[in-house]
Amino acid sequence: MSPSSETYILRQASCRASLLVSTAGFSSDDWEDLRQEMVLDCLRRSPKFDPSRGDWPGFVRGVMRNHAAALVMRERRRALKILSEDLMNREGGGDGEYVDTPDRSPTTGAVDALHLSLDVRRIVERLPTHLQTLTVLLAQMPVRDVCVHIGKSRSRVYQMTRQVREAFVRAGLRPCQPTKSARR
Repeated sequence: MSPSSETYILRQASCRASLLVSTAGFSSDDWEDLRQEMVLDCLRRSPKFDPSRGDWPGFVRGVMRNHAAALVMRERRRALKILSEDLMNREGGGDGEYVDTPDRSPTTGAVDALHLSLDVRRIVERLPTHLQTLTVLLAQMPVRDVCVHIGKSRSRVYQMTRQVREAFVRAGLRPCQPTKSARR
């Protein structure tokens, strides 16, 4: 491996680590560890580089991008696990703390919301990539902007949205029907 290749790997890892610290909730103390993890992952994968499939900088950027995404998912899973354990302990009366609610009941609503969130995540992860992208974009912007962002017509975006909805229905999650008082 040439010195310029090593420099490029280090530069890309530094950029990705900085991006993770600034946007993904990692602390600045994690920066060096993140950078080292990405460098090691890239070095471990470098024997798989195939020049017939692309250039070296593209390979490095792809490896770094994928590993950064894996680090974010790992951190989110860890945070959800901690939150879930904390909520379960509260629900079971483990530490005697309850959320201050009018009926003084344990946090079953929060636990249910956490379970629903995990169910939604599992369903979305099973969708094809283009539908996963759509769900992320719809959570962040209006349909009009999604159409521009992915280069699809409004009717195509609505067709794709129906496919996402059908996946949720197949998994047993249906949209809530508004109550009569909410419809007024």
